[in-house]
Amino acid sequence: MSRAMNKVPPDGGYGWVVTFAYALNNVVVLPLIVGFGLVFQEAFDETDLSATQGSLVIVLNHGIGMLLSFFGGPVLCRFGYRKVAVVGALLVSSGLILTALATNFWLFIISYSIINSMGVAAVMAAFSLAINSYFKEKRARAVGIGMSITGLGAIFMPLLMSVLIYAYGWRYAVLILSAICLHSLLAACLLRPAKWYLKDPQISEEMVPLNKDLSIELVNGSFTTSSKQGINSLAKLDESLENGLPPPKSVSMRALSGSNGIINRNAISHPDIRKETSEMPLAESKYKWWESQEINLGSSINIFNETEYDKKEKELTKDLSEEKKSKGFVQKIIDFFDLTLLKDPIFINILIGLSLASCVEINFSLLLPIILKDMLNFETSDIAKIMAVIGFSDTLFRLVSAFIGEWCHRPPRVMYLVCLIIIIFTRTIMLFTTTFSGMLFVAFLIGVTKGIRTVYMNIIIPNYVPLERLPFASGIQMLCNGIVITTIGSLLGRFRDLSGSYRMPIIILNFVTFLTVILWSAEFIYFRIKNRNN
Repeated sequence: MSRAMNKVPPDGGYGWVVTFAYALNNVVVLPLIVGFGLVFQEAFDETDLSATQGSLVIVLNHGIGMLLSFFGGPVLCRFGYRKVAVVGALLVSSGLILTALATNFWLFIISYSIINSMGVAAVMAAFSLAINSYFKEKRARAVGIGMSITGLGAIFMPLLMSVLIYAYGWRYAVLILSAICLHSLLAACLLRPAKWYLKDPQISEEMVPLNKDLSIELVNGSFTTSSKQGINSLAKLDESLENGLPPPKSVSMRALSGSNGIINRNAISHPDIRKETSEMPLAESKYKWWESQEINLGSSINIFNETEYDKKEKELTKDLSEEKKSKGFVQKIIDFFDLTLLKDPIFINILIGLSLASCVEINFSLLLPIILKDMLNFETSDIAKIMAVIGFSDTLFRLVSAFIGEWCHRPPRVMYLVCLIIIIFTRTIMLFTTTFSGMLFVAFLIGVTKGIRTVYMNIIIPNYVPLERLPFASGIQMLCNGIVITTIGSLLGRFRDLSGSYRMPIIILNFVTFLTVILWSAEFIYFRIKNRNN
């Protein structure tokens, strides 16, 4: 293995600049997308879109982007996260500009659900890979800090959007928001390749060899160990050279590292360089090649039968080339997208659980402004205040979530699972809340669980998958998220039209969340029983 492969992420340094870039991108992109329901309340009324069409536009914004994220792994490996982030930032801003000009359902689909979603998926995948490339031991802390700064946008962005809509109307508000999203381009320019900052791993005392006090000797070109001190070898070397005799066959490596190390090393093969003698420079050497009495062939490779070795090497190379040519189209697709990850049942369980939970989280967050207006008939200003409370508690607990996990000594999946159980009860309480003050309390609980889940959701797969396979694993996860979000999200609008309220969609979202709890709990119980029996 090469020296570069042994290096580890810096866990700091320029990684904190990348953390700031990660937060800057998220603070202008994520709250904007989540809070866009405030804009679409006005837009859908003006363009006469039904509840099914409106929810489909919002859901497809995440669904299509995640489906296309399946190609994120190969694209990130080919172009790097910096170029992908730059292109994604431009797509986000361009999609919003076209959304401001949309007048019917299909124009919303093209501008917001396709172009904008492609940009969001690109920047999120690029910045996620960037921050995970710079941190390993402090990954949870870095993501927590980045997500905490992101939460500031969740506090102020709904209030800003509400002010812009009242002052300029929804179309000009979207144009202003598209300009704000260009800050993501600035964040992309701060990204640098992590390989520039890799460092050598720290060596603990347990890794130091027990025979460190033994001398390593050079015997006719081969290394051997000796319990003699290097000073004895150095004395023998000086005595031999002064008497005009050949040096001893065993020369300690410690002797070579003395005060005149370079001269001593030259003296082994050319003693006339170290000690002036009366002999001419071209005099016959004292050292004959036939005088060697030891031959060490322990590390040589059949030097007396090179033709046979070359023949075997050519056959091996030929077999490898034929194997590459014999690969079918399906195998090439598997290798290109690294679909061998799906052979791991634990990874599949993680994938399914995260897809279901992410689907519920995204659908509920996107539809929350519409749900509050539909169920409780709140005004836009009241909805903005409720979302600001969610953003405040979300930001606060993103900052402390990493420290909570370290204090509890629990892995990310366990912390995420506990938060899923809490959010199920919180959304159930929301069904029976009818007052503005009661909804503020529910909003605070939603923000608490959302902050903790957001941090740990982003490090579950990076903690399980090696870094070199992370882009492909993230792409597979995004594909599954897109399929689940598009399937379930498109049905929520129909359930709302059939039931006449969003209470039934909330119950369905709670049930889907509970499926993740069942799947992961079953895995934990199975392995605990298995380990106990072993």
